[in-house]
Amino acid sequence: MTREKALWEIRNEKNKASVRWVLILTIGSYLSWLFYRGEGNALGGITFDAVYIFSLMGFAVAFNAGITVLIHRALKKEKIGRWVKYLTMGCDFLLVALVLIPTGGSGSLLYPINYIVIVSNALRYGMSVALAGTFIMNIFYLGVLANQYWPDMHIPDFHQEVLKVAGFWLVGIYTGYLSRRYEILRGEVERYQKLLKDALKKDV
Repeated sequence: MTREKALWEIRNEKNKASVRWVLILTIGSYLSWLFYRGEGNALGGITFDAVYIFSLMGFAVAFNAGITVLIHRALKKEKIGRWVKYLTMGCDFLLVALVLIPTGGSGSLLYPINYIVIVSNALRYGMSVALAGTFIMNIFYLGVLANQYWPDMHIPDFHQEVLKVAGFWLVGIYTGYLSRRYEILRGEVERYQKLLKDALKKDV
């Protein structure tokens, strides 16, 4: 990985960490409000209580704090591992799945956060990350469904869930395609800029 690309990925992960802090505060407050009003849903074998909220928020805070420290060190070294973007994306999807469970499962109003995560990562990192992220997202969403409808696994409106999963893949692949097209166009612009710069040098 070149120095420029490393700094670019560090900047991306720093921005993601900043947004993650805002979401932790916002969603943590929302879950606490649901618990206070007794409106959270206990789905499957998971009970929505204060322990669940504090465990979930504690994990989210510890994870993002660790990522923030890692980014700070990476910025000093001007190097970052390729695995970091996959780790942060995977944990983001895990956190979203854990938030969906007490807020309605497959019918949760927070469900679109999955699309925000996949689109933001796909636009930043391209097709490979888009495909990996979409696969991870589907695994965690299937986990949400399994917890919600276990043990009989009878899913009402099954066709709607199939469409949701298909929508995951459509959004992920199309966003990855747009990112790839952007990278190609940016490469062509940089090449023309270099050719123009070389031509101007020769004229001088």
